[in-house]
Amino acid sequence: MTDRTIGEAAELLGVTTRTLRHWDSIGLLQPSWRTTTDYRLYTENDVERALQILIYRAAGIALKDIAQVLDQPDSANQHLRRQRELLVEQIGQLHRMVRAVDEILGKDTISVKEKIEIFGEDLPKYQEEAFQRWGDTPEWKESQKIQEKMTKEDFQKAKDEHEGFVEKLFDASLRGIAPGSAEGNELALAHRASIGQWYTVSANKQVILARMYVEDERFNETYKGHASYLLTLIEALAQVEGVNLENVEWE
Repeated sequence: MTDRTIGEAAELLGVTTRTLRHWDSIGLLQPSWRTTTDYRLYTENDVERALQILIYRAAGIALKDIAQVLDQPDSANQHLRRQRELLVEQIGQLHRMVRAVDEILGKDTISVKEKIEIFGEDLPKYQEEAFQRWGDTPEWKESQKIQEKMTKEDFQKAKDEHEGFVEKLFDASLRGIAPGSAEGNELALAHRASIGQWYTVSANKQVILARMYVEDERFNETYKGHASYLLTLIEALAQVEGVNLENVEWE
């Protein structure tokens, strides 16, 4: 059997190395071996445990509960039954939310069809997912109030500005613009401003969002594979602004 480095294990599992390091730090998945230079090495058994973690996480079970399930297999059925009950409740809630969203969209100054023309056919699916994750937050409510007043031209402008930013990000990466440099900070501030058009965003919030971009491949694609580079720019600026990158809170 071949042991895998953290990068190889992350690629095989479809997660990021940051995720594996986090699982290690909380004791959920600690690699069986480390090299003399303290590099993590994952065995086949480690990878199998990681796959089980992903399965339980997909079912919506919290990481702290997954650890108990894996270490005490007898508790798995209890957790899964409880999770099933929660999922059934969420299904009903989602149906109600979809109806509410449909009603709101029907009052928009821009039609659903026009939004799809601008942002693509997957827009309704992403909107539903976003509503499920953040629908009860102040940021979601703030962004919805802003969007209710936007026209088709406003949405097209927002998309064009995002694409223009991504091109600048791509160019800066090719030219090796360093995090913390004047141009790097300018890009980080431009990104913050782009988020700020939807809701109030702080340096802390921006760091958390950028880390999410790296974790979710769909966001990484939105930034043409440069989400990690964007994160370095944002974290460099945030650190200068006094953000503790080891303990970032949504505030």
